[in-house]
Amino acid sequence: PVPASKLKGEEAWPTQPFPVAPKPFARQSVDLTEKDVSPYAENSEELKGLLKMLDKRIYAPPSIDPVLLFPGYDGAAEWGGAAADPENGIIYVNSNEMPWIMQMEAVDEENTSASFGERIYSDNCAICHRSDRTGLEFSGFPSLIGLKATKTKEEVAILIAQGKGMMTGFPEIPDNEMEALLDFLFDENTKQEVTSEKQSTYPLPYKHKGYTKFLDSKGNPAITPPWGTLHAINLNTGEYIWSIPFGETPSLKAQGITGTGCENYGGAVVTENGLLFIGATKDGYFRVFDKQNGNLLWEYKLPAPAFATPAMYEVNGKQYIAIACGGEKLGTEKGNQIIAFALE
Repeated sequence: PVPASKLKGEEAWPTQPFPVAPKPFARQSVDLTEKDVSPYAENSEELKGLLKMLDKRIYAPPSIDPVLLFPGYDGAAEWGGAAADPENGIIYVNSNEMPWIMQMEAVDEENTSASFGERIYSDNCAICHRSDRTGLEFSGFPSLIGLKATKTKEEVAILIAQGKGMMTGFPEIPDNEMEALLDFLFDENTKQEVTSEKQSTYPLPYKHKGYTKFLDSKGNPAITPPWGTLHAINLNTGEYIWSIPFGETPSLKAQGITGTGCENYGGAVVTENGLLFIGATKDGYFRVFDKQNGNLLWEYKLPAPAFATPAMYEVNGKQYIAIACGGEKLGTEKGNQIIAFALE
């Protein structure tokens, strides 16, 4: 059995799967104690108090009480997936160890003083940029206060409709709602109200409070490193061949602290002759590892982080590997470049 939901009207499924092997390649929320608060955090006592009050049970459902979601909303392995050696039954998977705080709150009765644009913002934008538009910079969600000083309405309308970086697009927002939303974002609220259309769907009693990472005062994960890892797992036996920290945290590396790992998005490519190629890390490096033992063979600083999986190809008998250096995600430098390397 797993924890039941305390939210009125919600019934969580009573059981969930618990795989026997391989063992998890990321720590689990239930494993964390006060001893796991980062030794590099300047506000460690505050973090210990917060960690103590968080619900750390595995499969803890959304609740009015804060839940430690670990692995976080993005998962451990992320969207990039694993690389595979089908001949030997081995997978190579990079993982994140970024904890998040999940919390719900009761929905107040409709605020009749809110403008139409504010209600559109609340429905579509507040979950990331917060109800007061201050955002969560450390979590990658910028403040929208003073937006008119840096962008035009036309630019913002395109961004909302098409999305950008880690932000998804909202092409489904009708023109009248988009106009009201832009007025609200640009502090030109007209208090436009829509009274002729009645809500036809069931009113939701709860809403998500937003995507909040469990971070220290410097914006680093609040738990002990490693914050990113890379693993080779034998699927024939379920055993780990090797596991290593993946990536570095530049601010700590400058102090001589290495091996912390970092957030990473994007998978690896492995070759028959024993190489593993991967970008993915927030620190912006492209790395080559020995797939047999995880030893780092080569690394190259990219013009921007490559949150992508490399592509390998051949031209006139010569082998190349290319990767998209988009950057921008996680507050990193924008790249918009594709870098290719020739293999000797």
